Amino acid sequence: MHFLVLSDAHANTEYFDKLDDEFKKADAVIFAGDFTNQNEAEKAMPVLEQLEKKSPALYAVLGNCDEPAFLEELEKRDISVQGTMIFRDGLAFAGSGGASIFTRTTPNERTEEELQSDFDMVAEHSAEYEEPDADGDGEAGADAKAETGAAQSDASLEWNNLIVISHNPPKDTKVDKITCGFHVGSALYRAFLETYQPLLAVSGHVHEAAAVDTIGKTTVINPGPLMEGCYAVVDIQKKDGAWAVTTASLKKLN
Repeated sequence: MHFLVLSDAHANTEYFDKLDDEFKKADAVIFAGDFTNQNEAEKAMPVLEQLEKKSPALYAVLGNCDEPAFLEELEKRDISVQGTMIFRDGLAFAGSGGASIFTRTTPNERTEEELQSDFDMVAEHSAEYEEPDADGDGEAGADAKAETGAAQSDASLEWNNLIVISHNPPKDTKVDKITCGFHVGSALYRAFLETYQPLLAVSGHVHEAAAVDTIGKTTVINPGPLMEGCYAVVDIQKKDGAWAVTTASLKKLN
């Protein structure tokens, strides 16, 4: 599958038409939050409408500059992965919206625990798969694994088919490093990625930290701010029964 990866539009719609070729090539679009700017809630809808119009399939979460109530609009359109899981073509999608408390001036700042709670369904599904059935023969767990395609065993919680989308980045990576060199991402989110080893982790929020990195088997990517013409493309293929990221490239419009 070919994904167009976007984040941090911040009310800017000028680049959507310039990305028409990329939208046409994509099987799906991932948007990692910040439809608008703080105190400009009315400008979120035009961005959402452009994304919805141009995307063949869209998976999105809110950013810290988006009003929490705007999540209802994403849910109405069945494009939100925030606090839930969606399954498509053998892949699973889950998401977390908002960002860590920092300035306390943007409308969607949350504690690390609140942000991480959006991924509770991943942990719940993982626990379910580990439980033996009542007869002790494991058939129920095997059926659950087959239903979602989660690559997991009693010795591992890894989700080879899982794509996670979080506006807030994981800590101590290339995607959370601000200009002065400090890492501002979430330690809890990093621990989650280390535990479950999803296939792909998309984040945004830190505009200067557009980058591709890895945490164990997980490819981590921040496409950079769409408001500055930044985006990314990711290709995912299934080989020998396992999913793999074959391309993860940062791009920028002229």
